[in-house]
Amino acid sequence: MALARATRYLRTTRIRSVVRRHILFDIIMIAVFIWLVSGSLFSIVERVGMTDGLYWALVTMTTVGYGDIVPRTAAGRIIAMLTIAAGIAVYTATVSVAASSIVEAAERRRQGYTKYRGVRHIVVVGWTPASEAAIRELRARGYTGDIVLVADKPAALIREAELEGVTFIRGDPTRRETLLRANVPKANMVIVSTDDDAKTALVVLAVRGLNLNARIVAEALHPENVELMHKAGANIVVPTRDLGGRMLATSLIEPGAAMFVEDISKAEARPIELHEFPAAAFAGRRYRDVLLELRRKGFTPVAVRRRGVLVANPDDNLVIEPEDILVVVVPKTSS
Repeated sequence: MALARATRYLRTTRIRSVVRRHILFDIIMIAVFIWLVSGSLFSIVERVGMTDGLYWALVTMTTVGYGDIVPRTAAGRIIAMLTIAAGIAVYTATVSVAASSIVEAAERRRQGYTKYRGVRHIVVVGWTPASEAAIRELRARGYTGDIVLVADKPAALIREAELEGVTFIRGDPTRRETLLRANVPKANMVIVSTDDDAKTALVVLAVRGLNLNARIVAEALHPENVELMHKAGANIVVPTRDLGGRMLATSLIEPGAAMFVEDISKAEARPIELHEFPAAAFAGRRYRDVLLELRRKGFTPVAVRRRGVLVANPDDNLVIEPEDILVVVVPKTSS
């Protein structure tokens, strides 16, 4: 039902837009006709040049009224009165059509039926607690680029979240047309989180088909679907429910480990954070030496990301390569 209403809204809006363009074109043609006729009649009646007549007609229609050329005959004054009335009518009609277009464009943006034209942005597909938290985390970590949210939810529901700097695109995220309106082919990264793993996998497949280079992160509600989403094209899959269940169990058996994860996952006032840093400056050095150097600065490396593979708790003698990425625990006060 929601999709059908959205489709009808888009179709009706397109028809109105076409009609409005035709009306505006007609108004312009009428204005040009009035200008030419009034200028010609004024030139004939007042016995002035055609250039002066057209100049007078334009000044009169726009209600500027410089007064440098004025009608001196009764017929000229009648033409002037008609020209003034016609000019005001054309001006009013033009303003009305323009204002209507502006209001409709604003309403389309508010409802999410516009097209995003930026590039190298982040697209968040689906409106779930996880996707909302992801958007807030991106802003909390200082990401200032554009975020485009794609969802088939009502715009009022999205506005209740009070997300700043987020462009909303309303539509079925499994449809190519909706993803194109979010300019997925030019996106830098994509987050996919829906209420259904099958739908998420379908969206990941569609996104990868439109963009071969974007980093895609998907949420899996069930761990058995992680491999499926990787095959669909996701770079990283987060099994949120399985991860949450394991965290609950860990909290009972090894509370310290659970407390560490809790600290880095707090929405606000967290004492530590996990960050990634390029390791090019440490290329050729052993991991142990890098660890000691960074520890003196208050940072603690815990893993190395190498060619898409995470090496957790690396061996002391691991030699850092120029393309490596260090995963580092950073105190919040030093960020």
